[in-house]
Amino acid sequence: MKKSILALTLLTSINAFATEDEQSNVIFSLTAGYVFGGDTVGELIYEDNDSESIKAGQGIILGGGLWYEFNSKWSLDVSVNYQADTATAKHGDLSFERLAFNAVPYYKINDSFSVGLGLGVHTGVELSNDFGSNIEFSNESAFISSVRYHFETISADVEFRHTRVEYSVDRIGSSNYSPYDVTVDGNNTGLLFHWKF
Repeated sequence: MKKSILALTLLTSINAFATEDEQSNVIFSLTAGYVFGGDTVGELIYEDNDSESIKAGQGIILGGGLWYEFNSKWSLDVSVNYQADTATAKHGDLSFERLAFNAVPYYKINDSFSVGLGLGVHTGVELSNDFGSNIEFSNESAFISSVRYHFETISADVEFRHTRVEYSVDRIGSSNYSPYDVTVDGNNTGLLFHWKF
């Protein structure tokens, strides 16, 4: 009986260590940042004649994902991010929004820096307009280049990212505009902060 209990305890311990070792390669993260760039796709003019432009590449980024370490040099960051540039007024809002699914392989240069090149797919791309017709854009592929700095004292990274993407107009209100090949530049550059846990 004692031998059975001892064997069961050893098997449970070995399984726990194996599970912990497997999970140590996966790190989850939450992301927040801001990027600049892209064509102007809308402008909100206020009563005092001030104005605020909406750009196709600009705005806040919020999201989450996971970081998988293949070995001491190579890693993969997979994430889902919401991005929006918004102008608000008393009578309505104007915003350019999208959802991005990204996969970026990274090469670790040293303990502080990693560089990456990857791809993204942008969906739900839309200029929401409370003052007129919404404009929907087709799903697009994006190219991502990135440099990440890994903090030593906290479990976090700061990333300098450049994204290249072009959006094609699909619909304006209820009208189909895809045959007209109207495009806007959504290229952007900015900083993202990743909390890792």
